[in-house]
Amino acid sequence: MNELTVREEPVGGPVRGAVREVTPPFAQGRRRVVLLLHGYNNTEEAARRSFGQFTKNLEQLGSSARALLPDLGGFCWPGDADLGPISFLSYPFEIEPARESAQRLAEYVRTLVGPGGTATELYFVGHSLGNRVILEALDLLAAAPAPVGHVAAACLMAASVPVEMVEERGPLLGGATLPGTTLILYSRDDLVLHFAFPAGETAAGEGFFPTAVGRFGEPAGVWTGRQELTGDDHGDYWGDPRAAVRVARLLGAAVAWEVAAAARAGRRLPAAPAVTARTIGAHALPAWGGTEA
Repeated sequence: MNELTVREEPVGGPVRGAVREVTPPFAQGRRRVVLLLHGYNNTEEAARRSFGQFTKNLEQLGSSARALLPDLGGFCWPGDADLGPISFLSYPFEIEPARESAQRLAEYVRTLVGPGGTATELYFVGHSLGNRVILEALDLLAAAPAPVGHVAAACLMAASVPVEMVEERGPLLGGATLPGTTLILYSRDDLVLHFAFPAGETAAGEGFFPTAVGRFGEPAGVWTGRQELTGDDHGDYWGDPRAAVRVARLLGAAVAWEVAAAARAGRRLPAAPAVTARTIGAHALPAWGGTEA
């Protein structure tokens, strides 16, 4: 698939000074551009695998969904650290790279022009801390809109963003309300957002054990659409056919809702005993790095 990056290195490293199109030409001159953003603790290769899972699910939804693929571009950013098995401990230090990546993303989309100088329709699909990149970028665009761009919609999956940031007077409310449509995919079964996220955000100095948007889909009044993906843990979203169905419909593809239910029936979710046997101490922080996708 098409790929854009602000990475300097395949694992960890700084944020590039500008977005580089790995597979040019891609976005310039397109009527519609859909950018996929991965989450925290993903290497470049892990991000590609996540995007690959998602696009494979789209392909299986039929010709209408397959027609979307040329508009998709995976956006890679350095939300990880080259620390080996303890890379997940870097979370408090990845907020600033997320903000820097958001600034580069906003600068990039401001340059995009559609066919014949028309407006480009912009769509964003993010996972985990990638949603922080999206909302920070949208907040910048809300303050200084793109000359001919139009942010049509955003889908935020398992959003690792404190609810307080998108509530009334929250610092990212402007970005959250900029798209014409916002779809929140969340799961109460996400153990990472339940246990690890509050501790990580507290360590980052962004509140005292806050609740993540992706935990319950809050605040309900901000988003135009919310859907719980029951059974999904933090790393399940890119590979969940239900997520692909909802994104495909968000982009206007003729995909039946029933496909989501049928596809989910064939998924192999973790057995219940394996989940109930987990403890906070044994699962929280390791799962943040290990299950991120």
